[in-house]
Amino acid sequence: MSWDLDEKKGSSSSKIDFTKLPEGITRLRVVDESPFSRWTHWLPQFKRSVNCPGLNCPIDKIRKEQKALGETPKYGISKRFAIHVINRDTGNLEILEQGKTFFEQLRDLIADNGDLRNYDIKVRRRGEGLNTSYRIDVAEETPLSDGDKKLIESRVDFNEYFKPHTPEQI
Repeated sequence: MSWDLDEKKGSSSSKIDFTKLPEGITRLRVVDESPFSRWTHWLPQFKRSVNCPGLNCPIDKIRKEQKALGETPKYGISKRFAIHVINRDTGNLEILEQGKTFFEQLRDLIADNGDLRNYDIKVRRRGEGLNTSYRIDVAEETPLSDGDKKLIESRVDFNEYFKPHTPEQI
């Protein structure tokens, strides 16, 4: 993929931690060249999301029918982005998953500072729930340590990890 956040892509398999961004500052090092994107549907009755398969998606069909009837769709849809990071607070390789607005801020850092893989970033989270905001700044430019390089070897293949659910699975 590229940093074109409007580009389409598709998505589940090995275990890796997802980055939790508590209120305050979290220091991260992005280790992928660009993010992976996919569409997800929120299923409130199961309190979980599923990866949209695109063509023949039963949830897309339901949403379209509900909109045609003037109803509010009961299933949500959102574009999600993921990238591997080293969390300096936990010392682990993790998947940072967020929405488009968050990743647009990362893209802006690239425009101002160059390749994200060359420096650590600080993510400041304020608020919670629907009232959450993030500010992302450059921390420091430092080379990766040997330990960092070892962690990077355990990255997962996002095409496999976020493989879309089939219409039958949904």
